[in-house]
Amino acid sequence: LGKKMEDSTLCNIVKFYSAMATAAYFCKPLHLGAYFVCKMAQMSLRNGVCQYTPLALMQLTSIVIRIDNAAFIHRIAKNALALSEKFGSSGEKTELCVNYYMGAGHLDSYQLGANQLRKAFSSGLSSGNANAAFYCAGHGTHFSTISAETDLPSLLLQIDYYLRLLEIYKSEMAKKFILCYRETISTLIDRGQSTGIDAKLSYGDASDQGIGNKLLEVFYFHQVFRNYWIGYSERCHHYAKKCFAISKPGHFFIYVIKFYHGLNSLDMIKKQANYSKSKEVDEIIASMKVVASQSESNFRNKLELLEAEQYGITDR
Repeated sequence: LGKKMEDSTLCNIVKFYSAMATAAYFCKPLHLGAYFVCKMAQMSLRNGVCQYTPLALMQLTSIVIRIDNAAFIHRIAKNALALSEKFGSSGEKTELCVNYYMGAGHLDSYQLGANQLRKAFSSGLSSGNANAAFYCAGHGTHFSTISAETDLPSLLLQIDYYLRLLEIYKSEMAKKFILCYRETISTLIDRGQSTGIDAKLSYGDASDQGIGNKLLEVFYFHQVFRNYWIGYSERCHHYAKKCFAISKPGHFFIYVIKFYHGLNSLDMIKKQANYSKSKEVDEIIASMKVVASQSESNFRNKLELLEAEQYGITDR
């Protein structure tokens, strides 16, 4: 990676693979995106770096990151960010940002991630990379929601601003994600009584066979999140199981679900005096100890809350 790719044709091929990898992210054959990303990395290793190499490395990290390799992958992602400074294209930086926070960025605090993603949204929109910009907006909203980085009314105003812009930019996939986030915020504020809108993400939209599981994962995630906070324990449990069934194991995304599933299971034990779920809670806490060792700022507090709630039951 010390030399520069001089052949413009090769640079364009790397750019093509990058576009294909981004499109393949939403396809059901997960190996398709991995194939294009590996081709990009292979070309860079053989022929030198170009302005698309940092994105190739970042996309690779977002695909292969797991709990057991997170620290190593985080270093690769940071090196990709450093390499991108040599080229300085704001369009690629927006895509770098969204890929970083889909993978290695989970080791940084979610509050910091939400702030950086908002900046990347503005940068991407001004550089003409609207599609990547709106994915930054959506992912930043997701981070803000799960970390309480912004108060809910302000977050709702921000989402409505994104939706107004989407009437101009016509990114239908990004709109579906953002509508899902909006419904969650509206539900948490007043169960949608005065803040709800007609446009929503339905199960039919999320489970469309043509777009793979990514949108469905987000749909299930937010069903777990909403139903936990409004007190629908059985629904929360149902959607957590649905999410576990389709999500790839070892990714940080699933541990936020495990946290709420664990809290919900403890609530069900307290309400129903049903201790059959205790073993599952033990397993969740064991897995949360592992993820907290990798991402202290995001998961240490969640682990300690689960342990405290469990202690409150077992000590009775």
